Amino acid sequence: MTDILRTNVLSRFSCLGDRCEDTCCQKWSMQVDEATIERYRQEAPELLEAVESSPESPWIMRKDAATGFCVKLEGGLCAIHKQYGDRFLGDACSFYPRVTRALGEQVVMTATMSCPEIVRLALAEEHAGAVTPASVDRLPHHVKNYLPDGVTPADALAIHQAFLHATEDTQTSAEHIFLRIASASRSLERIDKKSWPQMAAFYLAHADTRLPPAERDAADPFNLLHALCGLIVASHKPLSDRLKQTIADMEKTLAVTLDWEQVQIRTTPQSLSAYQKIQALWKEKAAEKFSPVLRRWLQMQLSTSLYPYSGLGHALEERITIIGVRLATIKLALTCSYGICGAELPQDVVIRVIQSVSRFLDHLGDPDFSLKIYTETGWIKEKRMRGLLET
Repeated sequence: MTDILRTNVLSRFSCLGDRCEDTCCQKWSMQVDEATIERYRQEAPELLEAVESSPESPWIMRKDAATGFCVKLEGGLCAIHKQYGDRFLGDACSFYPRVTRALGEQVVMTATMSCPEIVRLALAEEHAGAVTPASVDRLPHHVKNYLPDGVTPADALAIHQAFLHATEDTQTSAEHIFLRIASASRSLERIDKKSWPQMAAFYLAHADTRLPPAERDAADPFNLLHALCGLIVASHKPLSDRLKQTIADMEKTLAVTLDWEQVQIRTTPQSLSAYQKIQALWKEKAAEKFSPVLRRWLQMQLSTSLYPYSGLGHALEERITIIGVRLATIKLALTCSYGICGAELPQDVVIRVIQSVSRFLDHLGDPDFSLKIYTETGWIKEKRMRGLLET
């Protein structure tokens, strides 16, 4: 057994297996690590037939060409796990949706919102992203260490927890909490990492006094959907049925059409008024109700990325910009679904929206194209980000 810190949501997580509405055993390129391949060679060579090479990874689980399911999925359950046990599963299959990182000798295990059950559990718990001590039988073969030089694991963890704690302000909107986190992050980036333990909480506490005025652009909602389209096309990843439904709802509510061949968004004379109408309805009827949803999503984003030490992007300004655009995208998608479903927006639709967008965005491995788009739209600037979130 190994002692770790584990995010609260994982203490209640159990894979739904054949009951999962978007299983990772279908259409996903589940990587197989070299240590597992070597175990197959030595102890179960027959399992080598279940893996293949891929442009994305040296080895992945082979999928059935007709169904997209892993060839070892039988009746909704993994035949490798059933017949051989967990130690014959590659790290990706064994640990998903868990994400494991280290701060020195301190191992932290959290979870990604690309899993429907994780979204369901996270939205039901105020402190889903907080970490507590736990013991596990197995860790991934490689756990990357994100501890900065000159910072102790305890201090690094305290900084991470300070950001998580910021999301628990129930009197403040998720959008404004994010702006505080972004402001504190920009301030931290200007000082030596050795000073972060003394300054992180201070910057968070005084962030409101440093926020710039919002700079808005009426085209931002349409730019968000267009940016998502561009990222999907550039990734060469197929859309899941759930993401197709989420995007279709956005197109319908905004009175726009995405041209996937030309990577363009085609608006209509009704598009701006359609957005303004649903935006006003959201602010009046739904914003307060769904504020906890967005706060918990934000907390899980920080938890999954062990923020501020990891995440998509090379520097804090880049990481926080990417999280901010994702928050704005989730909010827009929920607003559009609310426009279709009305006041009784079903919980399963909320889960589908968050999970389907997260399934795509959380698995982007390269920040450069995202940042190119976000720089061109101006969202990397603090005042433009505020305008985007408060539109």
